[in-house]
Amino acid sequence: MSNGISVVICAHNSAERLPPTIEALARCKAEFPVEIIIVDNNSSDDTAERAQAAWNDCGNVRFAFTIIREPQAGLSYARRAGTRAASFDVILFCDDDNWLAEDYLINAVRIMQDPTIGAAGGCSTPANPESLPPWFYTFSWGFAVGVPISRIVYLPDAPETERQVDALWGAGLVTRRDLIAFLYTLPGFPVLSGRKGEKLLSGEDIEISACVACAGYKLIFNERLQFRHAIAPSRLTTAYAKRLFASFEEGFAVTGQYTKIITAFDAPLRAAAVGCARIAKHILLRRLTRESFLSLLAALRLPGLMTSDQRQIYRTVQSVRAHRSVPHKPVRPALRNVVSENPA
Repeated sequence: MSNGISVVICAHNSAERLPPTIEALARCKAEFPVEIIIVDNNSSDDTAERAQAAWNDCGNVRFAFTIIREPQAGLSYARRAGTRAASFDVILFCDDDNWLAEDYLINAVRIMQDPTIGAAGGCSTPANPESLPPWFYTFSWGFAVGVPISRIVYLPDAPETERQVDALWGAGLVTRRDLIAFLYTLPGFPVLSGRKGEKLLSGEDIEISACVACAGYKLIFNERLQFRHAIAPSRLTTAYAKRLFASFEEGFAVTGQYTKIITAFDAPLRAAAVGCARIAKHILLRRLTRESFLSLLAALRLPGLMTSDQRQIYRTVQSVRAHRSVPHKPVRPALRNVVSENPA
């Protein structure tokens, strides 16, 4: 491993989207080694050929450029392949429709020089604002537009202010290679595999955030990390938006389980008390399910009585805590801005 940054772009049938993304990357400034890794994730179009042609047209001889293939469909599988191929300490996950600002790489490396930071993200603006439907800005956070902060009180008060947050989206995510590579060695990670072609399954980004924080690192929002998001017209329909937000429900359910289990490891007595209260409430409301018992089971260290997904999450949290190497007080990922801990 060495100092530098590996930019991983996961691409599935991205022939039309990739050229401007690659052109923006080629314009980025850097005073350190940079490699760009395109992960062709089970594409059926000419994604790889168009990507190589776009890079050749840029004439950038400063950055290394590589295309690898991941035949198993799914964003998580593509990210795992890109992570394994990466050479540098810092990894940037750039979506195939993210046009990074020229100073994005410089700011990313600067931020990650702080050893207590495990991941960082920034803000985006739409690349095609004139084509957005009237309802878009009401739901823009679901399209990774704006900032990954759900409450105005958490926004920085001054330029360049870094703010610790509970979760970051995957668009433009900057993280540590050793940490994310370790996560991808765990057999139960991630429970959410991300998008698979036309199938939407969201929440994997929050799952990564939960594990980064569980490892004792901070998650940082920095408004100097800026990019433009080129949203395809096919994703600007109400039908697509409804599918997208419906997929969030499953993702939030999984990350809510992370919250309960991490809390149980950090504060078992509190988790047991909350778990008992949740069980009693659900009995009264006739809503008792296996989910009702999760906090109590985690507090009592009884993964054998959990569902298969819950056991995977339990073992992931257990492994991440054992892997902690950061010499500072761990940051518990409450995820309160994303997933409610309310027993209801």
